[in-house]
Amino acid sequence: MCSSLSSIVCCFSLALALFFGRFACPEALAQEGTPLGKPLETRIQELEETVRRLEQAKSALADDKPVDPSVLSAINLPEEPKAKTPILAGWDNGFILRSPNDDFKLRITGQIQSDYRDYLDHNDTTDVPSFLVRRARLGIEATVLKYYEFRLLPDFGQGTPRIVDSYFNIHYWDALQFEVGKFKQAFSFEQLIQDRFVPTVERSLIDQLGPQRDVGLMVHGQKLFDDRLDYGVTVYNGVQNGDQDSDRNKEMSARVAIRPFKQSESEGLLDGLQLGLGGTWGNDTSPLAPTIYRTPANVAWFRYATGARPDGVRWRLSPELVYLNGPFSLTSQYYHESRDMRPAADKKGIEPLSEVKANGFFVMTTLLVTGENRTSMSQNIDPLRPFNPRDGLLGPGAWELVGRVSHLEFGDDDNPAAFTRLINRATTSRAATEMTSGFNWYLNKFVRVQFNWEYARFGDAIRLGGAGPGGLRDHQNSFVTRLQIVF
Repeated sequence: MCSSLSSIVCCFSLALALFFGRFACPEALAQEGTPLGKPLETRIQELEETVRRLEQAKSALADDKPVDPSVLSAINLPEEPKAKTPILAGWDNGFILRSPNDDFKLRITGQIQSDYRDYLDHNDTTDVPSFLVRRARLGIEATVLKYYEFRLLPDFGQGTPRIVDSYFNIHYWDALQFEVGKFKQAFSFEQLIQDRFVPTVERSLIDQLGPQRDVGLMVHGQKLFDDRLDYGVTVYNGVQNGDQDSDRNKEMSARVAIRPFKQSESEGLLDGLQLGLGGTWGNDTSPLAPTIYRTPANVAWFRYATGARPDGVRWRLSPELVYLNGPFSLTSQYYHESRDMRPAADKKGIEPLSEVKANGFFVMTTLLVTGENRTSMSQNIDPLRPFNPRDGLLGPGAWELVGRVSHLEFGDDDNPAAFTRLINRATTSRAATEMTSGFNWYLNKFVRVQFNWEYARFGDAIRLGGAGPGGLRDHQNSFVTRLQIVF
């Protein structure tokens, strides 16, 4: 401001000097024929007054004193640009209400996933091709007094209303947050990918074993050391996916994820590499759940026998490796579980203890072939050229290729006879492998169509059809498609 006023003062001074230099010369006055009359004197006085006021304004600004508004309006200084007013109600990457100071927010979210599943082996009479609404959710997310976050997410999919998420989070600092309620536990990276963003229609074989949404308390942090570390520690009921506990025991989980080569300013080749490790520990004497394990396309391949129950320590360990680079992503995770279990008592009342072990893994890759980039696995893909023929937007949308293989097996190497009593041998294979090939079409950032072909191979033939050898199958081919809209 001072610099602008000094420039203006100099310009006026120069104009006055030129003026007096020109009219102080009688020859010049004679040539122009301009009499030195009263109007000219009046104009000179006005200019002198303006210069005086500018000098006063300059002096006031130098001493941090208020400036007469009439002075500023007289010299027509440009106004500073006003800050953009935030949207208080309407659409801001979602339906939102917010206070002017941004301390209070209310966001409405929605999600519908409509699926079709088809089973291509017609000797399989157990699995029936069907349409279904996989998820139908309408939720709210709120911020109260800037630091208190709230989420309520009910689900009405598959004809069973239930509360999926219900928690609040105290968020004074990114590095130290406190969360309580029903939420996803700090353990599995695959489970922590939001349902609306999973690249395949369903998660892998190993996802059925780890803790998912349960009621408890979590201490967690993110973006530590320039976004190089996230962590979480939880205490929860120990139910895999439920609303209340069924025994007196509680379970603990912890997870840490590091991005050792993350660069804050520029992007390097290893910038998108993430390594992580999750684990759980607890005593479990609750009723067994789940009792059936299925392929991602919902083909049942492992069943516990009636009366089988957990009775002792259960612990899990799951390392992860994730790599994102432009349009490419690689996600992998290993899973190990050890669990003390007992079968139903035999005629002599004997219930031998068995240490059931589960081992598995998944590896998944994705590639956006239309030029978009992945920066996270929980990310809306925004097509560079959306598809909207009504408005003349005939772009292809975003196209994504997906490939995944996952494997899971159960057993007790120390006591195989006791393990045999735990399972339903007629409908159970101890191991299964699935390979999924997929194509995702993002019409825009809110609408996605998915196509998955799944080949599942079972370690032992299981009965999926009627009596006789034709009803035993060691594999199944499935086709699954989904239309999804989210906001």
